[in-house]
Amino acid sequence: MTDLALGKAASADSSQSGRGPSLANDGDTATRWCAADGRTGHWWQVDLGSAATLSGTEVRWEFARTYRYHVSVSTDGTAWTRVADRTAGTTAAQVQSDAFTATARYVRITVTGLVASTWASITDFKVFGADTGTRQGPEPDPALRSRCTGTSPVTCHFDVQPGNYDVTVVLGDPASPGVTSVQAEARRTVLPAVSTVAGSYARYSFTLNVRQPEGQPTGQGGTGRPGLDLVFSGQTPKLNGIGLAQGSGPVLYLAGDSTVCDQPVAPYTGWGQRLPQYFKLGLSVANYGDSGESSGSFLSNAALFPAMKPLIRSGDMVLIQFGHNDKSTTASAFASNLTSLVTQVRSQGGTPVLVTPPVRRLFAADGTLTSTALHVNGVGANLPATMRQVAAAQNTSLIDLTAASEALVEGLGPNASAALYLTELNDNTHFSAHGANEMAKLVLQRMRELNLSPVPYLR
Repeated sequence: MTDLALGKAASADSSQSGRGPSLANDGDTATRWCAADGRTGHWWQVDLGSAATLSGTEVRWEFARTYRYHVSVSTDGTAWTRVADRTAGTTAAQVQSDAFTATARYVRITVTGLVASTWASITDFKVFGADTGTRQGPEPDPALRSRCTGTSPVTCHFDVQPGNYDVTVVLGDPASPGVTSVQAEARRTVLPAVSTVAGSYARYSFTLNVRQPEGQPTGQGGTGRPGLDLVFSGQTPKLNGIGLAQGSGPVLYLAGDSTVCDQPVAPYTGWGQRLPQYFKLGLSVANYGDSGESSGSFLSNAALFPAMKPLIRSGDMVLIQFGHNDKSTTASAFASNLTSLVTQVRSQGGTPVLVTPPVRRLFAADGTLTSTALHVNGVGANLPATMRQVAAAQNTSLIDLTAASEALVEGLGPNASAALYLTELNDNTHFSAHGANEMAKLVLQRMRELNLSPVPYLR
């Protein structure tokens, strides 16, 4: 189901300092709205922007305690209709859901009863309407298919301006079977191999981010052609139809280094290149990762964060991963850089999420990873530990990719873990396509565990 409240304008009758209304629907359960005092009667509400058909709400409280409340809806913000009533509730639960059917623009929750030492405090409030999966992609257009050339691969180019675009592809052939995979722009995986039998077709829709340069923002490895490029490859690629339209919806921005970025040349692959295949129509991935960048250089280079920041909107999320190139950055400087990124993302209405760096494949004699592999840098700064501290201090969600990749690599051992990296090039830092995909899956696993805002868009 679609969370219609995500990132929308929120208000409340009162708020504790630093616990404003927008923190209850920012997609980050590590943040929260809290009333100014412990009395009952406080309310929080969201403006959906326009009237919508609603099917229910879900509230996540600060604690798993008994909260009494009611939910009301309104089309004009003045006349209210109660649609859920838990004013006599006795259940102690952190998450409570209420199903109803209504058409409204405004949704308000009012707290009517609290147990001792408990305030009205909400970490997440969702308003449900139509499921994102019901959104239809653009219909295939024969004129667009005619712009594609070749048979293996099939390549398509469309002269569109930078932005986000909804794309529909129909794979298959009336007379022969096919195995087709799809990449967009700078080798971003959009669809893994899809098999079709003769006379059958598979239709997929997704949302793509288009920018120039199309790969790494500083142009490393080439800038590509302006517009949208799609490549249909595989054993026997079969493209039957294609549709294209201006897209909408939230954006998942990536801020990082060469382990994240859209690598221009195989076999190098950033884990951010593998993310798009896991998301369905409605959310686009904008990868601003760039080779060689540290937390400080990403902040200062005009092509990187200064270019990305103005594009961030309410409802967008930014994954922030640095450490590989902060080899001589002190812990205090690293913390300052991360704090600046978090603060500036929030100033745009976006939700920052810190991601600790994936490990290098450097084993000690006892079969464990070395301190260098775990990103203790040349000046003794434990960069993942510093990032964890910043996440706690800033009340920001954290994806501990260092810990997750450490468990993966050590579990595989020195021999089997070689397949994750470019060991044939004596490179134990950068990933193969397989390794990048495994790292992307670790990121997605933690996103699901944290129930971050992009989760409803996962395939």
